[in-house]
Amino acid sequence: MLNRRMKFTAAALAMSLVIMNLATGCGMLQKKPKETEAQTETESETQTETESETESESETELQTNVPYASKDGSIRITLPDSTWKVSQDADSLRVFSSGADAMISIVHAADASEMRNLTYSESEEELNESLTNQYPDTNAFEVVEFEKQETAALNTYEYVVKYNATSMWTYSVTYAIVAEEEAYMVTGTVTDDNTALLTAVKKAVESFSVLRNATFSAIPGKVVNQTGQSETTQSESSESLDVQAELKTLTEYGTSTTLYASDVVNIRLEPSTDSDANIIGSLAKGDQVTVVGETSQWFKVNVNGNIGYINKAFLVNTQPQSETTQQTDGEVSDSTKVDAELNSYVDYGTGYQYYATTGTNLRDQPGTQSNIIGGLSAGQQVSVIGETDNWFVVMVNGSKAYVSKSYISSTNPGGSGNGDTSGNTGGNSGDNNGGSTGGNTGGSGNTGTGTVSGTILSTTPSTITIQGDDGNTYTINYSDASVSTNDGLQEGLYVSATVDYSGTAPNGDLHATNVTGY
Repeated sequence: MLNRRMKFTAAALAMSLVIMNLATGCGMLQKKPKETEAQTETESETQTETESETESESETELQTNVPYASKDGSIRITLPDSTWKVSQDADSLRVFSSGADAMISIVHAADASEMRNLTYSESEEELNESLTNQYPDTNAFEVVEFEKQETAALNTYEYVVKYNATSMWTYSVTYAIVAEEEAYMVTGTVTDDNTALLTAVKKAVESFSVLRNATFSAIPGKVVNQTGQSETTQSESSESLDVQAELKTLTEYGTSTTLYASDVVNIRLEPSTDSDANIIGSLAKGDQVTVVGETSQWFKVNVNGNIGYINKAFLVNTQPQSETTQQTDGEVSDSTKVDAELNSYVDYGTGYQYYATTGTNLRDQPGTQSNIIGGLSAGQQVSVIGETDNWFVVMVNGSKAYVSKSYISSTNPGGSGNGDTSGNTGGNSGDNNGGSTGGNTGGSGNTGTGTVSGTILSTTPSTITIQGDDGNTYTINYSDASVSTNDGLQEGLYVSATVDYSGTAPNGDLHATNVTGY
């Protein structure tokens, strides 16, 4: 299945922002009889008591429909209520849970290798076949729902499965959004036969949206524009949502972010292209704008205190080269590049363990002409605390530094681990049973054995992809392994695999001799 990327074109539009004056009128107030002092006191006391009771009740109410945006600002989801907590927030995997009752995970496949490891079903027949392979008893499961939608750029697959006493959970909800070279898969699970909780989890999964990514700006079934036409040429169809319906999907960010125009685009008073009368201004290619919210199809923007709407297809996270800059054919100064990088900074709020893929420099600013203040060796572990467009921000010996993203990976190159020589020695000598820490990092020499433990993210008939206890993702071939689990190998199951590093495949897949599930 190959999808073509959606192409958008925009006509050249006027450059100046037109300030629209909104006039308001005052109606005549109907004359009311004069209230007595006794009436006023009674109403005042009643109102005070009611307000006090309401305030007291609201303070103890459980907050519902809690919006959540990732630390890097790339995705958004609405969680069922405030009992849900986030346990992981990395681009490749995000995990949310409500105690032991339910869980939601978001897997992001951003390259060809990760796309191959992503497991989902493209038809109800394929889903039934996959489940039958895991559970020969046809009464062990039931496909409750299956829906597929397609556009030129994206395919979506959404399905609900009920497990009849054969799994760690009773229900699973899967929502896969697949482009040609990138995909997101959102999975929700419910432990008990709780249909109310299932409905809440399903609603949360369906609320998932990708921000600041033009490829995913038109998810099938969620937006009006499914034709790939530009804003200026799109006509209203019988399926179009009216302005009121579009505004009902509005999510206010509570803060602001800066995006850039990918082409000349109109700013509109309302989220609609039905009439040119609501155009209040325009942006040129490369112009920045403050975004304060979004609907299903539009970004809500603030331009010099004026609120407007811009079609999502025309705003991007990285500033494109403006027409003026293109015409000058001049080189952008190093200081300007550094300033642009610093302006794109995203603070993770915590540190994540990454690895240097080769020897590389640490610099005091995000630029190749900046001062070198240190270095990393190949395979060295480093704590990443944030990023700009092209640089990671790292902490080394208590000091902040910048390192090019080209030389940093979330996966340890060659399996050399986190710099723990004890794991390397164990793997090279032929035996490392150090558990989830030593085992996960113990086979650096592609010889000997080790133990890799973690939670299954996806499965195929011959491989499992797990999120290791050390934070890395591993794909393990178990076709020749001894498998010991209660209900087969499935997403969400915690497993421990004995790995023969000498059997590592050319594509990096590990070879397991034994897999045990818990």
